[in-house]
Amino acid sequence: MSDCQTENETRTKMDAASMIRTVKACIPPLDGSSHKGQAGRIGVVGGSLEYTGAPYFAGISALRVGADLVHIFCTNPASTVIKSYSPELIVHPILDRPNAVSEISPWLDRLHAVVIGPGLGREAKTFEVVTELLKTIQTKNIPLVIDADGLFLITEKPDLLKEFTSPVILTPNKIEFERLCNKFNGVSGLSRLGAKVTVFKKGQEDEVFSPIAEAQWKSSTGGSGRRCGGQGDLLSGAIATFLHWTLASLNNIDTDSDKSMMAASLSCYAASKLIRSCNENGFKVKGRSMLAHDMIEYIHVSFEDLFGQ
Repeated sequence: MSDCQTENETRTKMDAASMIRTVKACIPPLDGSSHKGQAGRIGVVGGSLEYTGAPYFAGISALRVGADLVHIFCTNPASTVIKSYSPELIVHPILDRPNAVSEISPWLDRLHAVVIGPGLGREAKTFEVVTELLKTIQTKNIPLVIDADGLFLITEKPDLLKEFTSPVILTPNKIEFERLCNKFNGVSGLSRLGAKVTVFKKGQEDEVFSPIAEAQWKSSTGGSGRRCGGQGDLLSGAIATFLHWTLASLNNIDTDSDKSMMAASLSCYAASKLIRSCNENGFKVKGRSMLAHDMIEYIHVSFEDLFGQ
């Protein structure tokens, strides 16, 4: 339906300046008052034989933004490769084990947010594990970001998110967003995904769709004409870190609406601005040859420009 592109043009939008101010108020200070882990323990579920870069990009982005620890739950063939990319990532090669859910479950209790999808692949057995894992994450009330092949699973089984009481953020690109729209007969049907589900449509113009009118926004500032592979993975990792920070600082979010949904929206906005800035800065130096790896080097500079230390 055409409303995938045209509906909600008159929706209430959040003010950009106030969003940045609120995000700044939620960022944990580097004053030595916290212990390791408080700034974020993030889980990434993904990584298969064919796709090892995506979970790395999501995990390293979460760390570079400011999370303390990242755990990656991948298949065994992907683990050694992912470990070779960075010693900072804690890699668990258990996603393809027969008792994967029971092995992953105890680790979930330590995590502040989980990203599902980067490099996941579409193997039926993997989807079976993730389906059960989603039920466990729901029970444990853990905030969730779903990207890439995780979105394919949700499009096939949209009821998986209906009962979540913690925020869930979906990050579809244009094609993935159209699949969701077709599944629900247009943008207006996205609300049927669940009361806690925020949809962050990535593209030339980023846009958030939320059950909370106040939480919706559009942004097209920053970025470049170079859309390199892996940029979406950097985004999902950044969102997870900001999501933990905003949820941990709900008192700093001034709204009469659902504060956790506002936190989800703010985390999307902060990550959107940050990764677009990294893209813009990287393109100035690398131009057409810029890769996602190059963008990582600009996270610090872009973060300070947008949010300060």
